[in-house]
Amino acid sequence: MAKHVFLSVLGLTLLALVAGVYLSSLGDSPTDSAGFEHGAYPWQIEILPSGYTRVFSLTVGQSSLKDAEQLFKEMAEITLFIPIKNESESQTTTSSVAVVEAYFSSVKTAGLKAKMVMSMDVPSSAIDAMYARGVRISTSDSGIRKVTLSDEDAKKVRASPIASITYLPSINLQAALIEKRFGVPTEKLADSDSDAIHWLYPARGVDIALSESSKEVVQYTIPSKFEALVRPLRAGK
Repeated sequence: MAKHVFLSVLGLTLLALVAGVYLSSLGDSPTDSAGFEHGAYPWQIEILPSGYTRVFSLTVGQSSLKDAEQLFKEMAEITLFIPIKNESESQTTTSSVAVVEAYFSSVKTAGLKAKMVMSMDVPSSAIDAMYARGVRISTSDSGIRKVTLSDEDAKKVRASPIASITYLPSINLQAALIEKRFGVPTEKLADSDSDAIHWLYPARGVDIALSESSKEVVQYTIPSKFEALVRPLRAGK
């Protein structure tokens, strides 16, 4: 699988979504009753004294998937994705690059509709067992194994911390609006596998991918883990 618009190993969920998010308009109106009163907009980011990132009323690195489901009043679709280059590779060698994702098909914060993909903080030591207990496994042409977890493993994932949040807005986030709301990026990097330009905000743990051919994507992580997140992007320069 090629590096996607984003830096970490996000699954097929994100690839399918980027092309399918619809365009609408954005105003400067106050938070409406359908959204949250605090931390609702994608640019309302708080770095806590603990070093965690607070956004959408969730604390990345601390809040659980269950917290997010209760907040958004939606059950997430949980999937284990394992990139495998060839069938001879063992599960052990692939578990270190596997990712467990939780997909929200429709969330609304401050009146803004979006889709979200959350990467979950699941120990690599648990990946092999989850894979073995998977109730349904399929493999894409690009070499990605998509595993539907057992009910028991899904329950464990729901109790796990959120490692990162990928936000796919239904609105069109133009560069001028992004700079106005998020500020001037510390650095801009081109994605070698697409036309996306990544606006990097390491102090806030934020990467925004702007593309002429697809929708904008915003990813949030803990600032202390930001460099590890952008390492694949730098390697592709």
